[in-house]
Amino acid sequence: MKKVFLLTAIAALFVACGSPSASTEAGEANEAANASDSSTQYEVSVAESSVNWKGTKPTGSAHVGTVAIKEGKLAVTDGTITAGGFVMDLTQLAVTDEGMDEETRAKLLGHLTTKDFFLVEEFPTATFEITNATADSLTANLTIKNITKSITIPYVTEITEGRLSANSSFSIDRTQWGVTFNSGNFFENLGEYLIDDAIQFNVAIVANGK
Repeated sequence: MKKVFLLTAIAALFVACGSPSASTEAGEANEAANASDSSTQYEVSVAESSVNWKGTKPTGSAHVGTVAIKEGKLAVTDGTITAGGFVMDLTQLAVTDEGMDEETRAKLLGHLTTKDFFLVEEFPTATFEITNATADSLTANLTIKNITKSITIPYVTEITEGRLSANSSFSIDRTQWGVTFNSGNFFENLGEYLIDDAIQFNVAIVANGK
């Protein structure tokens, strides 16, 4: 296995409790990177790829779930991912809390699709578009609710016999993308209704060479 970046994504990070990790700094969007003529192109396998999310409260409680990947392409040069990205289908957002009854699960999922959170009816997709890659990190434009911010994340990748796998674990400050519901930075005296601003993500991409 060739490790291009530092961090291995581990699904066990998404346990039912615990404090959120520090949020990745969000900045102004950058111009998307272009694949070079010498790049190898990879098509993201939507069936084998996954995005897991976790939202927490200061009280220690949490909700976890998934969001489907709709499509994606990656360009690799000399073993390093240099361009491309993927699209997330927010209409396929799911809540996967263990032990949650179906009525509560449906209620929470319905709330997540409203204007309080992701307003899925108006913004059915979110995108991740690579702008730069270095030996230590990957920089990309993340677009949610039509708001685009640049983030830099660590990740690891493996390329074997024409198949690429890339994994990353990171957190974002949801309020930077207009998701301010029950944020302590926007509302006062929320008590037990206070929700942490950080949303944690565990992304696992599998792609096949073309």
